[in-house]
Amino acid sequence: MLPRLPHAGILSPLAIMICACFSCHSGVAYRGALERAEMAAKQKLFAQSSGDQCRSEQCEMAEVEIPVYSYAELKKITNGFSAENFMGKTFSSNSLLYRGEIVDKESNLVRKVIVEMRKNEKDYDLKVWQTQLNALKDPTISSHPNVVKLQGYCNSVCDLGLVYDCHALGTLHSLIFDESFSWSMRMKVALQLARVLQFIHSQEKPLILLNFEPRSILVDMDFNPLIFGFGLASGGVLGIIDPTVLRLIILNGPQVYIDPDFTLRGITIGPWCDVFSFGTLLLAMITKSHDPVVGKIMARSEFSFLERFYGINFTKFIVLKNFWKDGNYHIRDSAAVTKLAVRCVKSCMTTVEKYHERPGMSEAVSILECLRVVKKLGLHCSSLA
Repeated sequence: MLPRLPHAGILSPLAIMICACFSCHSGVAYRGALERAEMAAKQKLFAQSSGDQCRSEQCEMAEVEIPVYSYAELKKITNGFSAENFMGKTFSSNSLLYRGEIVDKESNLVRKVIVEMRKNEKDYDLKVWQTQLNALKDPTISSHPNVVKLQGYCNSVCDLGLVYDCHALGTLHSLIFDESFSWSMRMKVALQLARVLQFIHSQEKPLILLNFEPRSILVDMDFNPLIFGFGLASGGVLGIIDPTVLRLIILNGPQVYIDPDFTLRGITIGPWCDVFSFGTLLLAMITKSHDPVVGKIMARSEFSFLERFYGINFTKFIVLKNFWKDGNYHIRDSAAVTKLAVRCVKSCMTTVEKYHERPGMSEAVSILECLRVVKKLGLHCSSLA
């Protein structure tokens, strides 16, 4: 069983900038060349999803035979939901992740899995669980190599569970603070996440995740990210999200990676919301930090300040001090990534025209594919059309 990764102190990107002149981090060990990425980025015209029906009335899922587990079986798989197998909480703080093992009765082979458990207590628990189950059963969504594969589920009266076929290092949230998570690994993860967002946004009926955040992203043993956080997804095959569910979740606690222009100013749900989440996640990876307390103001005062310094100053005081000993780090790469992240979190205000000030995910993919480290490792090529 893999050991749990240590967590570091939580600081906002602005706080790190201020402290950077007074402290320095130790270098990061480079773990060698990474596997060639194999993921898709479908190129289709964006079609705005329409209709006001509830998602439960719009979902038309293909029938897929998925194993059903009892609560007792999941308890056995996770060794009694032991502390050793506990990986952390997801965005709602009401969903828990555990490592587990399933032994095949015929071959006696052991399969590594991740079990996500949620108590069926609050009004939105069942709806969020059902939405995630429907998304992962959809053949189009599940076909992407960076979407986790559903291995089974549990639907008991008090407990809701989802089982993912994944041998994971951990969640991206836990790896963000890890000193051995090198620059090249972070750029590989960033590129693959940009591509999976590009994929779901470019469908005939685009899907918006709304809460694209590192606690809902697994990272496998080859440093490939696998997303599973579809609980708040809206559009596409899932239909329009129930506003009551969304309101209850937002009121339940601060949601760091949800676009504050949506939660505080009421802009329409669209791809720009996921772009904000991606930009926030990108900043977290290059600064080795994220702060729930300042999450809702990240697109406003702090970033109007940071934007004036995203060039050499930002790179020197934040990214350079974290990665200057990394063999694959390049100052021009870090400047390009930082500029991209700041553009992604730029406030949309309340007018439709402002949406276009954030880059689309296709542009984000193109920028990341031009990075020196990406080209050096051959990650700029995609084997899928």
